[in-house]
This record gives sequence, C-alpha cells and structure tokens, in this order.
Amino acid sequence: MIAPHLDRLALAALLAASCAAPSLPGRAMPGVRTGVAPEQNPFLHAMGRDLVDGQGRKVVLQGICFGNDVWSNPATPVVSHHGEADYRFIRGLGMNAVRFYLNDALFEDEAHPFAWKASGFEWLDRNLAWARATGIYLILNLHVPPGGFQSVGGGGALWRNPENQRRFVALWREIARRHRDEPALAGYDLLNEPVVEGRAEQWEDLARQAAAAIREEDPRHALFIERLNAVMRRGAAPDWTESRNGQMNFFLLEDTNVVYEFHFYKPLAFTHQGAAWVAGLKDVRTTYPGPFRDPWASAAQVADRSYLERELAPFIAFGREHDVPLYLGEFGVAREGFLGGRNGEGWVRDVVEVARGAGLNLTYHAFHEWAFGLYRNDAGRPPADLNQPLANVLASEYRGDR
Repeated sequence: MIAPHLDRLALAALLAASCAAPSLPGRAMPGVRTGVAPEQNPFLHAMGRDLVDGQGRKVVLQGICFGNDVWSNPATPVVSHHGEADYRFIRGLGMNAVRFYLNDALFEDEAHPFAWKASGFEWLDRNLAWARATGIYLILNLHVPPGGFQSVGGGGALWRNPENQRRFVALWREIARRHRDEPALAGYDLLNEPVVEGRAEQWEDLARQAAAAIREEDPRHALFIERLNAVMRRGAAPDWTESRNGQMNFFLLEDTNVVYEFHFYKPLAFTHQGAAWVAGLKDVRTTYPGPFRDPWASAAQVADRSYLERELAPFIAFGREHDVPLYLGEFGVAREGFLGGRNGEGWVRDVVEVARGAGLNLTYHAFHEWAFGLYRNDAGRPPADLNQPLANVLASEYRGDR
C-alpha cells in the first residue's frame, strides 16, 4: 500500500515503466541451509506450490493484515489497535491468517541498537498466544526496518548504512531464536516492499544474509520473500519497472521452504481514488467495473475481471514455472471506493476469486486504519466504524457463503 502520510516520489513512473528487461536467471543463495525435510516438518511449510501443515494437509492462508499503526513509529506497542476479541472476530469471517506488521522501534531504540526491548517481544508473544487459541497463523512482517519505511523510497538509510543492515539481520535472528517452536507462526516475512538505492541486487543480498541467520536458529518455519518493489538512484526518479529480470522482480532462494510474495493494487485510479497523498488522485472517483485513467498513463483502460486476470497472470506464471507457493500479501481499496456505489466490494471479490482460483495465499490490507481499514477509524483508538460491505464480501469469499 502507498502509505497515507507520505508523498509518492515521481508517482508517474509507478505503472508507466512496465516494460520487462531481458530475462536474467534468478541467483541461488549459497550457504543457506534448506531446513528439515518437508515430511519431517511439524509446522506449516512449503510443498511444491502448496503450503501444508505437519500432517501433510494442504492449507491455504486467507486473512487480513494487522497494521499495528507501525507508520507512527511507536516505541511501544499500540495496544488499542486490536485485542483478543478481534482474533475471534476475523476467525468468524473465515480467516486463518494475519500478516502482522512490525516496526524495528518496537524491539530496539536508535540509541541502543541490539539491546532488545522486553515490551515488544512480550506483546508479540501475547498475539501469538491469541492466534494459537483461535486457529490463526501469524505471518511476521518487518514493515518498518532500521533505516525507515521502504514503499515510497524514504528508507534509503537501510541500504546506505551497513549498521542498519546488521541490525536488520540481528533482529530476524533474535525473532527466529525466540519463536522457532511456535505452532501459530506461519513464517518470517523479511521486508515490506523493498525500495533499494543504486543496485537492484541489494535486496537479494540482504535477504540472503537474513535468511542464513534465521536458518541457523530455525530450520523449520517458512521464509516469506517479497519481490523487489523499486530502485532509487541519486538525482533520478524511482524506477518502478515491474520485471527488470524477466521474473517480475522475484529472485529464487536455495531453500525448499520459501513463499514468494507480491502486492496488488491495480488500477491505482480505483484502489487509491480520493487519496490526498497520491499526486493526481485526490479528486478522482472511479467505479468498478468501468473505465479508468491513471493520471500518469497515456491512455484510458477498462477495469473489470478480465483486466485483473491479465494483470495477475505474470505473477501466477512465476509460481507455476518454478513450482513454488505464492502469497498475495496485500490488496485493498481505499474508503472512497466503497462510497457512492463505486463497488469496492466487487473489486475485492474478483481479486479474491482470481487469486484463490490460482491457488494463491492472500491477506487483505488492512484490518484497522483510516484509509484502507475494515475498521475505518484512527488505528490509535479501539476499532470502530466497520466497513460492513467489505466484511460481508470477505466473509462470503473466505467462508464460502453464497
């Protein structure tokens, strides 16, 4: 998601630069142990294109993202964001997974790196206990790493400062050490929407280091690895090329227990309509299905189910080609898309049905926030203002209600 309080730099390049570069092979990850044999793994793990539990039964993750107000850079957990009852509520909607957003500041202070804060881990343990009690899997996602939030190009310090990279790896090592025996843990989602500075390979290099550290502590839980989001270069606009390597900016790890992740918000003119923080979309209002024109695009298009199928097809093809599980970690519609008969619920329904038809795991963004939330009030207060049409469509799709 494009964060609501940050400006999008050179947003016009986000969808315009979509031509694929010449195909390049994915680099393997030498030195990363592949973990235990799948048939000996008691936890959720990859088996070809599927996820299976310890008894070998197929599991499709379907759920929602807990944002935990991470963009406010909280030094202590925002406990008003959700509670135990909210796990029961989403379970009642047919969900079995939560993508759980983390901010590095919850676990260490800038002035005292590598000194782990008990409050952050106690809060994480409490959530894992709630998840365990309700049959929910948590996907732990480092949404704001040392060096800053990545999605809009403001987290360059992660890539410029080797100390931040050491902190990144050390935090994942510590999380894995503490939770290696946790049955409610789906896996470690290393970094949200990476935007590197200079070299596209920077994310792959850092992922390799973090994966190796995790595997030294925990050989059994899955790694969730997101595709590269964009490349920042000094003095130039961000490069949002969708497939610079012919593989939709994914790279393959030499590990048998990896889930490959991407996010989907197309078309932005629909999913982000009315967003004051996105140049050109504040006054846009679009209905689904129907015509749209992103402000930076050269021509109008029509958004409908066939459009969604075409746009999702290259991601789905990657999973099939490499026989690996895919995870649609974020998809969603801003609040304006549910007003005035604009049919945000129709877009959500079609995305879920196309994704599930292709065997994808998926989590909706987000549970509780003003802009995209199932609960649409400020995340710093207890959940309120339920988006009932969205709740209805998620329940219908996840539970199979018809």
